[in-house]
Amino acid sequence: MVKAQVYNNEWIQDFSKSYYKFKVGKDGLFRISKALLDSAGLGSIPAEQFQLWRNGVQVPIYTSVVSGTFPSGAYIEFWGQMNDGIPDKQLYRNPNYQVDDKWSLSTDTSTYFLTTSSNISTNLRIINDNNDVASTTLTKDPYFIYTAARHFKDKINSGKAVNVGENLYSASYDKCEGWSSADIVTSASANGITYGSNTSTINNLFVYTGAGAPAASFKIGLSGNANYLRRYTASINGDSVVGSQFIEYTSVVDSAPVNLNTLISNSATISVKNIAFVECPTDLPCQIDRIVIHKYELTYPRQFNFGGSSNFEFSLPANSNGNYIEISNFVYGSIAPILYDLSNNKRYIADLTSSPLLRFVLPPSDINRRLVLVSEDASNLNAVNKLQSIFFKDYSKPDQVGDYLIISHPYLFNGSNGNPVEDYRAYRSSVAGGSFDAKIYLSDELIDQFAFGIKKNPLGIRNFIRFARKTFPVTPKHIFIIGSGIYYTQQRSLENSTDVTVKSNLDRLNLVPTFGWPASDILLTAEPGSSIPEIPIGRISVVFPQEVTVYLNKVKEYEQAQANLSPSSDRKWMKNVIHIVGASDDNLGSLLSQSMEGFRKIIIDTLYGANVSTFSKSSADAVQQLNSQDLTNLINNGTSLITYFGHSSASTLEFNLDNPENYSNQGKYPLFIGLGCNAGNFFSYNPTRFITKETLSEKYVLFPNRGTIGFISSTHFGIVQYLDIWNSRAYKRISNTSYGKSDARFCFSS
Repeated sequence: MVKAQVYNNEWIQDFSKSYYKFKVGKDGLFRISKALLDSAGLGSIPAEQFQLWRNGVQVPIYTSVVSGTFPSGAYIEFWGQMNDGIPDKQLYRNPNYQVDDKWSLSTDTSTYFLTTSSNISTNLRIINDNNDVASTTLTKDPYFIYTAARHFKDKINSGKAVNVGENLYSASYDKCEGWSSADIVTSASANGITYGSNTSTINNLFVYTGAGAPAASFKIGLSGNANYLRRYTASINGDSVVGSQFIEYTSVVDSAPVNLNTLISNSATISVKNIAFVECPTDLPCQIDRIVIHKYELTYPRQFNFGGSSNFEFSLPANSNGNYIEISNFVYGSIAPILYDLSNNKRYIADLTSSPLLRFVLPPSDINRRLVLVSEDASNLNAVNKLQSIFFKDYSKPDQVGDYLIISHPYLFNGSNGNPVEDYRAYRSSVAGGSFDAKIYLSDELIDQFAFGIKKNPLGIRNFIRFARKTFPVTPKHIFIIGSGIYYTQQRSLENSTDVTVKSNLDRLNLVPTFGWPASDILLTAEPGSSIPEIPIGRISVVFPQEVTVYLNKVKEYEQAQANLSPSSDRKWMKNVIHIVGASDDNLGSLLSQSMEGFRKIIIDTLYGANVSTFSKSSADAVQQLNSQDLTNLINNGTSLITYFGHSSASTLEFNLDNPENYSNQGKYPLFIGLGCNAGNFFSYNPTRFITKETLSEKYVLFPNRGTIGFISSTHFGIVQYLDIWNSRAYKRISNTSYGKSDARFCFSS
């Protein structure tokens, strides 16, 4: 089972054989034809040797011939499923925070892997069983228990927030995060309180109300999206069935019995109301509360009326006597439909002697049955059209083990003078680059192996890093991501775009996925449930191979200068530090200046012995233009560190430094620390990135022969007190405990 796998690759049984990858984007009956097997070079494989896998679990298959090679027209058939949110449970800070696992946060498309094994006893098969209606003595089952559900997919709810004037979110997959309804808003005003509600209807229930019918039940999962005490009520067809009180950013899952008479109309109009304790004081802004619904489920006894469907999933409890069922209102064309018992791996052809009723006799079962009735009409069959042959790499082998892990994408390999990612690896393996055992790993291959092939799922990166840290004979010292990434929320919203250009841009901008929203690469190195990075990690957000070359050249210059043993007069610039305060408000400016003075006292002491020059914004303009020749001269002559504390965005500072092309600091590149809001955010979907670099970090780090060597900043909002604490600790590491070392772990966790 998925939950038993530590790294998600334990299901891979043999690294020496091919696996054939294909995608499934909806639930339905799928076939892999003999012709497709032939085209993939699998036409001579005996039918009994095939295996099929999804999300680390083997999928039972039906083969139109039991054994031997497939004749013309033969096929493999299976019940295919779109991707769901079950693997996402591993992403959450606490797995219990996931309220609904119906929809994936990564993609609707499942990845299946077809392979072969000569150990046929391990290959799961669905086999034909006898449907002996004529001789049965069983009494017809009058009903079955069915769950009609609505799993909301209006938006990805951002989850728990702390309001600091703006809502501040954690990059961890947190409480209340996941697919949901739109906000149900209750607001206060001078005219009173307006209570928000959400109403929708489930039709065609075909409720069984005859003798012995059990009661129905209702289950609902909701989350709060504001810091208020509230209660909710849920009603079905006007009858209140459930409701409870909950507070702030918490989730609740409630259930209650439902009287069958409430459902006698065979439809259920479900209304959920937000009754929040909000007010509109005279001296404060009026209050607004928001809640969302993740799912609700109505479980009830149903007639064997399948509502005109061509595929229908249902279940029956374990039964030591077996079951006799008669199904009506199922559309199947001219070919007898098939009932799949996916729990016992059996397959039954419908008895049509009482058509249009479909009759089945099922043998005793000591386990609950998961069943699906499928039409075998050509219009209902889904063909697998492509098999992609892949070999999984055995990352435990010596040639795959390294202590400097570079995670990248083949889009960046074709530079004008070869593969610049390989050039970077070679440099890191050289004496000048640190004599690391550097290795390159491809993001899509890691996702195939460590995240079940679920497109752009960050589990692939995180689980590989965990695997490397726990199993490599030498613990990795550094992880370097070469390639851009975007928020998972934008990946999810744009992946189904019908615009070919949007989809192409999405693939090119999300080369190596990051973790969570807001984005945080350091959480890729944390253990599940933790926000503490275990290995230093960094990223250059490149989209073109030549940008890798630009950065590599700067790194070589920078590290050569660090290693240079020339007289100290040539290296005095390495002691230069610039502090910049950017705030138009006098009170904030004073507070930030006090913090900067504290930083100055740390960095001038002990080993670093910095010469600190401080610049402060004095204008009330939104952005103060750089007009100090002193600052320009300092940067041109060389400085090792620039720290900015003030208002910022991804593309601007309130103290506006010149563009990097206006400096002349080749070989003397500072590290830039931006203590502000969003200055480190280069994770937004932005196709103009192919034309120009708009974010501060990309602009300064990737400019050739100028700019900075690195950029450290938050990808989300910054709180002054916490930024002060963080930078004080970072300065102590830089100037003392990690002086001269490359393993200082001073990275932001958004």
